[in-house]
Amino acid sequence: MTQYATGTRFERKTRDDLRPNGYSVIRAAGSKGDSKIDLVAIKPGQLLFIQCKSDGKISPAEWDRLWEVAGWVGAIPLLAANGPRGHGVTYTRLLAPKRRGARTQPCEPFLLDQLAAEVQP
Repeated sequence: MTQYATGTRFERKTRDDLRPNGYSVIRAAGSKGDSKIDLVAIKPGQLLFIQCKSDGKISPAEWDRLWEVAGWVGAIPLLAANGPRGHGVTYTRLLAPKRRGARTQPCEPFLLDQLAAEVQP
């Protein structure tokens, strides 16, 4: 299987994980372009820009661009990766540009229903 096919397959896995959680998902095929967004997920009050990396590794340039583009429209920038032992999908919320050479990065785990819980009175 080619790298492109592997990436496409993981994007579809991520899309299929988001839909049962109430998201409408748009896949940006050929997202090698400037935005670094693989999936756009929308549900009332939420806009997610997602970069899918099955191994969870993202270059500093991709990280920074995803964070920047999401900021233009108030979207939440997320990195999607395979869950433990390849089961499920885990999401990481990018909080700021990547720190070069740092051991820890400005990010936190993200749960799909986390925003809905934050909005509740």
